[in-house]
Amino acid sequence: MKKFLFALMLLGAISAFAGQYPDGMYRGVYVSGQETQVEVQFKLKNDVITEAKYRTLFYKGHDWLKEDEYVAKNGGYIKLLERITNKKIQDVMPTMYNSEEIEKGGATVRESKVRSALQYGLNVGPLKLAKKTK
Repeated sequence: MKKFLFALMLLGAISAFAGQYPDGMYRGVYVSGQETQVEVQFKLKNDVITEAKYRTLFYKGHDWLKEDEYVAKNGGYIKLLERITNKKIQDVMPTMYNSEEIEKGGATVRESKVRSALQYGLNVGPLKLAKKTK
């Protein structure tokens, strides 16, 4: 029993130094009313977001990544991903609640929806694990 408890304690200590999430590529979505409003893809390495991009940014039939009128308004969303890149996921998640960078126009896509999409990706787990380096 003592050996088992020691092994369990040792395993816990080792895992404390490792990242909370496996390194790899993640994808998460925020869906409302059967419409995918936000889809993000991001990579984690040691719990640090190394790359992040939108695959979908959509609201009430308008594509904020392709329609000129909405692309002109999406600067805050792009800055949001820039702001969280190269930071620990645990540090940025609590800060993502409707910052002033994001266009306010009715109930549009909000920062908290992007946060929800990131959280969904973490909950589902990596789409693709990072390649092991030798």
